[in-house]
Amino acid sequence: MACLDTTILIDLARHGGKRKERAFEKLRQLVDREETLVTTHFNLAELYLGVARSESPEREEQAVQAVLAHIGILDFDDRAAWLFGQITAHLYRMGRPAGDMDVLIAATAMTAGHCLITRNASHFANIPQLAVETY
Repeated sequence: MACLDTTILIDLARHGGKRKERAFEKLRQLVDREETLVTTHFNLAELYLGVARSESPEREEQAVQAVLAHIGILDFDDRAAWLFGQITAHLYRMGRPAGDMDVLIAATAMTAGHCLITRNASHFANIPQLAVETY
């Protein structure tokens, strides 16, 4: 089970380049392993922020919709909310707070038992017990 972070979704929606190639290779690996592909509502929010800030919002939204066509969306439930609080408190005690959006994404993926697939593993490095794969 693989939860796709915003980075891989953006890279898959790009119009070319090395990042797109690496993202597609990772996607191929996940499909070959018969992983269930999902993302979170928080990743969607980040994608739609990018659409709203784009100079070509219609084109960007079409690219986002094409990438999301075969990807499930995880719900944020009470267990994920509780885990968000636990993780955030832990990170503050360590003196290494993370962005709320990243912790929300991590808590949602962890609650569902999914590994997080991201290009920015450093954003999630201090979150205990979060399985992360990069590309």
